[in-house]
Amino acid sequence: MGLFDRFWARIRGFFLRTGDDFVSSSPEAIRSTYASAIDDAKRRYKEMQEAVALLARERERTSMSLKKLTTEEAELQKKLNGALAMAESEPENSAHRDAGTRYLARMKEIEARQETLNGDLDLQTQKVEEYKSKLREFTNEIDKLKREQGEMVAEFVSHKQVIQLEDRLKGIGDTAVDESIVAIRDRIASMRAEARIASEMRTTSTAGLDEQYEKLGAEKEAATRFDELLKARAASKASVPEKDRDLG
Repeated sequence: MGLFDRFWARIRGFFLRTGDDFVSSSPEAIRSTYASAIDDAKRRYKEMQEAVALLARERERTSMSLKKLTTEEAELQKKLNGALAMAESEPENSAHRDAGTRYLARMKEIEARQETLNGDLDLQTQKVEEYKSKLREFTNEIDKLKREQGEMVAEFVSHKQVIQLEDRLKGIGDTAVDESIVAIRDRIASMRAEARIASEMRTTSTAGLDEQYEKLGAEKEAATRFDELLKARAASKASVPEKDRDLG
């Protein structure tokens, strides 16, 4: 279970432990509960922030060590070049060879140390970025708790008012109207609904027939119009030869 899973499990557990007391509490109690959770989240955020700062400090030290080693390596390379030049000009002087050997040995140590420090730096950088992301998530969750605090109080007050109003209306309905009157009203309402359904069914049936009549009439009208157009076309073709004869 991750850090934030444990954090939210703790908050949920806190709410669950309050049970009915929380449900029936006042707006002030809800504010206090959320305030406690927010304070706890802030404290954890501060602890993580301090730990990340220490980790970032270690990363800076590792980076500085690498820079120093790089500087030393460059200086050793210059000295090694000088020792090589002197050994060429004074081959009988063993001091130049001894110095060059020391430089090479130290440069080898530096390379090994650089490899280790580079690995440490990569890991430290990864951890710093990872926990910086967690800090941002923590900030978002704290802001969410602050928003929920106001929303929950408003919702609690609203629901409580609705429940109280419903209880008042229910009490008025139960005491002000005789049960026989209520039964008559229910019966009339049922009969009214049945009559409305019957009327709707009749209207639907009549409308359906009207649609069928209209469709059939349109089809018949279209067929008649088609026959008329066909006859007119035939008559037009028959009249052409007669005109030609008149012109001849």
